[in-house]
Amino acid sequence: MLHLLGTRGTLPVAGQSFVKYGGNTTCLMAPIDNESCLVFDGGTGLSSLNNYKNFNEYHIFLSHLHWDHIVGMPVFKAFYNSSKRIHIYLENKVEMESTDILDVLFKPPFFPVPKSKLMGDIRIHLVDSGDQFRFGAISVHAANGNHPDGVLMHKIIFPDKKILFTSDFEHGTEKDDFLIEFARGCDYLIFDTTYTPEEYAGKCGHMSKVGWGHSTFRHGIDFAKKAGVDNLILFHHNPEYNDIMLDEIGIRARREFKNSFVAYDGMII
Repeated sequence: MLHLLGTRGTLPVAGQSFVKYGGNTTCLMAPIDNESCLVFDGGTGLSSLNNYKNFNEYHIFLSHLHWDHIVGMPVFKAFYNSSKRIHIYLENKVEMESTDILDVLFKPPFFPVPKSKLMGDIRIHLVDSGDQFRFGAISVHAANGNHPDGVLMHKIIFPDKKILFTSDFEHGTEKDDFLIEFARGCDYLIFDTTYTPEEYAGKCGHMSKVGWGHSTFRHGIDFAKKAGVDNLILFHHNPEYNDIMLDEIGIRARREFKNSFVAYDGMII
């Protein structure tokens, strides 16, 4: 099972207008066994895992290092428990030393606890596009997507289903065809639908969002159809879109692709 702990993008939101779909930023979790789990991204949704289950080992795959995908990590309790083992998997990039992420996240005056005070057994693993990993009955395949500063897509293969997680992805490049082939054979596509088609094109809002690194439900539908994916999960919700707006987006998406579902915090696939 894949648990969606945070489904927003950019920044978290709260209030009565966001109760149905939730306000936490990106984080997914899949138990491997009773002792360990997979985590995809460390947004504010990661805080839900603090009280979810007492795992001893965490394998955290980061799609990229923009703040909405890592901001939950400094308050993740496992970092402060000497009995916990934490593996962090991030893209292998020349400009990013493997230890830099911890130096950035745990550094006064931005966060009061320095890296030297962390107690968990923390290990960094660098990931290249095409790398594959096996954890019990689950495997994870990584591949480059299209987003400013780079991004990794993760295909999560369970014994009974295949899920492609593309948290941040902008359509319109040669990566489109690659995504379609990478998604082929998957049961679910979790796709970046940050904008409506109108807002992306600049027909509403204050400007065009072309080049901002995100996409729309219509392009998600196009990818799902071309790849033969049965189910589309609309994800990385715009923080300006409240429950009413996301309801409407879901209705519009289902008119074009019946098995379109709007992701919400706490959703299980």
